[in-house]
Amino acid sequence: MKNLCIAVVAIIAFFVGSINAQEKKSLNFMNQQLSEQLLNQTMALSEPKLVKAQAELLRKHYEALIESGFNKDQALQLVVAMASQHK
Repeated sequence: MKNLCIAVVAIIAFFVGSINAQEKKSLNFMNQQLSEQLLNQTMALSEPKLVKAQAELLRKHYEALIESGFNKDQALQLVVAMASQHK
């Protein structure tokens, strides 16, 4: 009986260890995929044409806010808030 209990405990320990190893492999794979996605996104967002287009759009928002009656400080604060939301 004692030998049977030892065998059962050993099998359960092996099974639990196997599950933990699979979870770690899965997490490592997910981390690697996420890292690649973030790198690709950073590279895409760093494209000079896109950066220039974003800057021009923010400038147009700023100018439109001033034309709508906001003072320069208010317009700048709103544009900064809008730019912060897109990060």
